[in-house]
Amino acid sequence: MNEQLKYSVGVCLLWVPCLASAQEAPSFDCGKAKTHVEKVLCSGGNSGMGWIDQTMANLYKGIRKVPDTDLAALESGQRAWLATRNQCKGSDEKVMNCLVDSYRARYIELSSSYDKQQYTGHFSNKKGVLDSVLFPDGSLSVNISTDVGAPSYDSCSVAFIAPLAGTAVHHVFTAEETGTTEQCTVDLKISGSQFAVNPKGCQSFCGNAASFDGVYKKN
Repeated sequence: MNEQLKYSVGVCLLWVPCLASAQEAPSFDCGKAKTHVEKVLCSGGNSGMGWIDQTMANLYKGIRKVPDTDLAALESGQRAWLATRNQCKGSDEKVMNCLVDSYRARYIELSSSYDKQQYTGHFSNKKGVLDSVLFPDGSLSVNISTDVGAPSYDSCSVAFIAPLAGTAVHHVFTAEETGTTEQCTVDLKISGSQFAVNPKGCQSFCGNAASFDGVYKKN
């Protein structure tokens, strides 16, 4: 089901509720959202739209802090991108897919100067999708959505940010994030254009029949 969709948004209404770590709010006040684009970014639930916008804001802020950054060019480029992004039109689903394409392309553009291994990108397997963004400080932001489809429509939705040590990431979720006393850890290893994800004790992020472990290949 994953590659029939631009993102997890196409099936989010069928999925089980995800936890706070995957429900990150957008970078702006949703109470003041006026345009269709802003309202879609504030759609909440399992759409993942909050994550893509907040990740963009964090990436932009991180690049601004890099020594010798041409701030004028960066700001001009971001304004131009925002103008293009705001042209997304149509149904909620069409706007979502348009926005995801726009954000993914801008992530790659912004990180290209330091992300020589091209860790920033969109990856997938038969179960779902993984989006990753490498920040200038070497941390990796990851968002994973998987779905087992009919008849249960169980799914997983999880997001985290952690330091990249060589080609590996190790992240430990807090009890507050998981809502359980069981410790959830995620080990991620990068090999070429593949991300291998190995979670332990993380079922609280998923429906009974779903999981987000496995190898995700770059699209």
